[in-house]
Amino acid sequence: MSEQIVGSTRTFVLPKGFTQVGNQAALIGEDDTRRLFAEIYADPDRPEVRPQEAYQAMLSSMQPGWTLRLLQLFWPDPEPRLEFQKQVQNWSKPGTEGLDILHQGLTLAIQEYPLPFVRRTVLEFVLPGDEGIAWWEGLCGLCAGFGLRIRYMDQFAIEELSHWVLNPNLEYSADRQL
Repeated sequence: MSEQIVGSTRTFVLPKGFTQVGNQAALIGEDDTRRLFAEIYADPDRPEVRPQEAYQAMLSSMQPGWTLRLLQLFWPDPEPRLEFQKQVQNWSKPGTEGLDILHQGLTLAIQEYPLPFVRRTVLEFVLPGDEGIAWWEGLCGLCAGFGLRIRYMDQFAIEELSHWVLNPNLEYSADRQL
């Protein structure tokens, strides 16, 4: 009987590359497993989001022996700062020196202030074989009834995720957009 290590990141940390599984990009783990990733988020058009029930439905629809990991990550979000920066740049040039100093101070503060963070929920599914592909691709329909949406991650998004998990640089590369 082999012992399963709960929460092990070794296969995620030491990947061998990527492969295509159906329409999905899969990370090849250190143990040759194919791992699919998706982000799960609330449907903005559905106020009655029920994540607990969605997770229960997901887990109960899985076959014994399948592995699904739920990752809750705090991810830097440049969007609020970028939006505020756009608004400040669109202000008309102040007519007095005091207001101009305030405008310049706000502009400088936007550039120097750290990014806000948002919580992201990511699913990692260890593909058990071809029988798991249909289940994985059916998650959109399963979660929609609970007010959740699934965004399957492509190779670039998986690489970005692994970079953030392994090297969470708080100045984040998206910060370079400013």
